[in-house]
Parts: sequence; structure tokens; C-alpha cells
Amino acid sequence: MFRAVAVPCPRGGEGLIGRRPPSRLRLIARAQDAGAGFARFVAERGAVPEELATSAILRGGAFLRGKRVRDPSAKVNANDRVEVDLREPPAAQLPRLLHLDALVIAVDKPAGVLAQEGRAGGPALPDLCATLLRERGESATALLVHRLDRGTTGVTVLARTSAAQRVAKEYLAVCAGEPAQDEFETGLALGPDPAMAGRRRPDPRGEPARTRFRVLRRLQAAALVAAFPETGRTHQIRAHLAALRLPLAGDVQYGGPRALTSPDGRRLDVARPLLHALSIRLRHPAGGELELRAPEPADLLEAVRFLAP
Repeated sequence: MFRAVAVPCPRGGEGLIGRRPPSRLRLIARAQDAGAGFARFVAERGAVPEELATSAILRGGAFLRGKRVRDPSAKVNANDRVEVDLREPPAAQLPRLLHLDALVIAVDKPAGVLAQEGRAGGPALPDLCATLLRERGESATALLVHRLDRGTTGVTVLARTSAAQRVAKEYLAVCAGEPAQDEFETGLALGPDPAMAGRRRPDPRGEPARTRFRVLRRLQAAALVAAFPETGRTHQIRAHLAALRLPLAGDVQYGGPRALTSPDGRRLDVARPLLHALSIRLRHPAGGELELRAPEPADLLEAVRFLAP
């Protein structure tokens, strides 16, 4: 424990040492801060224990001059902008191995795992795959070929060399609403949504995007659909379904319902967007075609059973 000591609280994040530490800090270095070590600066100006600041820096949760910096002794200059995420990322579940050879590793990504390192730092999918490889006595190189959103489950391929690979992907999605046709597609370009950071919306000046859909099963005021993205834009399937007024169940960011209701009034809460990468097909760098599948997750199957007519 440490003794609570009142300190000045100008703009920059200072407060009372002894209170629960903040989750994030945004600081601007003053002239007198020039030359200070990164961890010491964060601790003193952010009014947090230096051990906490050092831990956040080492795991990749701190940014100095807009770049991620993992060196606690890095020097701070006057007017530098500093951002630190002090939250400890939740323990990540290792993905299930689907395929491994000298050039490719494929895994079944759990929900909640980031494809790339987030603002708080901590292990992302390539790091977890590297752990799997090390446990098997293999070289730990694992390079992203494509990305799945944090809440999306399913088959994900990573390269063990820097060779680029084209992939064909099939997703399963439970969408709220009733598609007018059994097969449909959209080519709406997508760009950032100024109304909400991190969300995408149709924008004729945005990135070209195309997704094909096929209804697999019609449910009560919903449908199980297969989605075939022909481009790889951020949130492509989610944004396209939302634009078609068929948002994913559980995708609150894009207008999807938090819960499903059966005709007899029962309620099923949905903890994540019900989107799953079912299969991926690619030309293997060594020649030939490789197709991999990840089984449907329990929560998606439960939603389909719940809404079955």
C-alpha cells in the first residue's frame, strides 16, 4: 500500500495518489519534464505507482509522440504527447490449432482475441500463435494473412513466411430481419463514420467493397446467412448487413439487437456479434489449394435453435 498524498491536478492527468488508478492517461510534457525517463514521467505526472507505469509500457500500452514505445527509460521531450492505457488486458485464450505445415498455420480464433495489438498492448493473435508454435518446438514466426474482428470467431490463417497469399472466405452470420431474396449482394464503398469512432458506413468516396450473401435458413424475424466477402475492408460484412437493414444479432455498434425474442416471449441475450469465419481457401505457397474449416460456435448454434420456426 502507499500513503495518499494530495498533488496538484492541472491538465494532464494528475490526481490523488492512493485512489484507484485511472484506466487511461493523456499527458503533455512541460519544459521541466524534458529529459525525464518515460516510466518516471508517467508515474509522476499521472499520479500512479511507477511499477504500474512500467508494466503498461513494457506490454505495449503506452504511446510517446504517437508511436508505441516499450522502453521505460526512453527520454521525454518538452511538448511531447503521451497516451497510456493502464488497464491490464484480460488473459487471452490460446486458439485451437487447425493446420500446421512449413509455410502456413491455421487456427480457430476464439471470441475476444484481437487480430492486431490493441491500445492496451498485450498479446494479439500472432503472439498467441507464436506461443503455440514455440510449445511445439517450431519457429515462432506467424504473420497475418487476413483479420477477424475481436468478437468474430473462426478459421484464421497466418503465414510462416513473408509470401503474400490470396484467400477466399466464407462466414456464417445471424442477422436480424428477413432478407427479401435468398441470394443478394452489395458493392457499397465503405468509409469512416464521423458519428462514431471505429465504425464504418457507406460512402461513395470510401474504399471499394463487395460482399455476396446466401440465405441458409430463415428464422423467426431473422436469418442464418452465408457471407462471401470479395474484398477485405474493416467491418465489411457488419457494415454491409447494417446498410441492408439486416444488422448482425448482438452487433450493437451497427444497430443489431442485444437480445433475441422468441414468438412465445422467451429472451436470449447475445454477448457478441454473431459472425463466424466458417472456412477459408487459399493457394498454398508450395502449390495446390488448401481449404480449412472451423466448426460453428455454440452461441451461434444456440441462437439458430432459439429462433427456429
